[in-house]
Amino acid sequence: MSITLLYQYPEVVFASIIGVVMLLLNGRNDAPGYGEGVHAPAFLAEPAKTLLLYLPKNYLLWINRSLMHAGLRTNLSFGDFAAAKIYLPLLALPLAFFFLPYIAVIIALVLFWVPDLYLKVRVYKRQTEIQRALPQAIDLMVLCVDAGLGLDATLQRIASENSELLSALNDELLVLGREILLGADREKAYADLYTRTGVDELKTLGSALNQASVLGLSVSKILRAQSEFLRKRQSQKAEEKAMKMPVYMAFPLWFFVMPALMLLVLGPSLIRFYNTMSMGGG
Repeated sequence: MSITLLYQYPEVVFASIIGVVMLLLNGRNDAPGYGEGVHAPAFLAEPAKTLLLYLPKNYLLWINRSLMHAGLRTNLSFGDFAAAKIYLPLLALPLAFFFLPYIAVIIALVLFWVPDLYLKVRVYKRQTEIQRALPQAIDLMVLCVDAGLGLDATLQRIASENSELLSALNDELLVLGREILLGADREKAYADLYTRTGVDELKTLGSALNQASVLGLSVSKILRAQSEFLRKRQSQKAEEKAMKMPVYMAFPLWFFVMPALMLLVLGPSLIRFYNTMSMGGG
């Protein structure tokens, strides 16, 4: 195929690239033992992981921590991220045949940072989901404790609750309950819960539950206090966002609304003034 044909039929080239990518991705689709979803094949993931290890150590630590906070904890998660990080920019190379080279370079740089942006969005979404579901989960825990269930049985009961609102939190509580059931130290299990999610509210809850078990305090009272504290904190965050709205609205107001308003108010006067000056000059 000549370069002229590439210029004439660019859609064929892009369709071929997409087809090859989808064919390669299906190589590890729903691999047994590695969770659901589409995964990069091993012959692509392993070289990408090797190349990614040359990046700064702090950046690699951020990737591992973000993958954990996002719930991507299978053996293939890091390889999938590395493959997206390395091979996505390579898809921009054929653009050099159709556009100026610097445009292809800019697109390649953008594609290089797309996996990071996706990871940040996923972490934020999951942490927000856990924060919103936590007060409701604590209320359910209070009901279970008041009904006579122990804390371990309560965690298992809440983790088995089928609710879209509690889905992410249920997964974490299920892991927490299994660790405690297997004999892990409670303080370490609560610390691991915060390490896996990065949600400060879970760190506070874990500390409170650990103190209740050590000091023999009432778990029900501790949970009620935590529920009230979390709801008050969410209310304060909502008020803080409401107070910031005028600042966020300043840019679109001054650069989009005000010019149109000034045009509507002053436009007729300016047209009349221009017509008057034209007639006077004539």
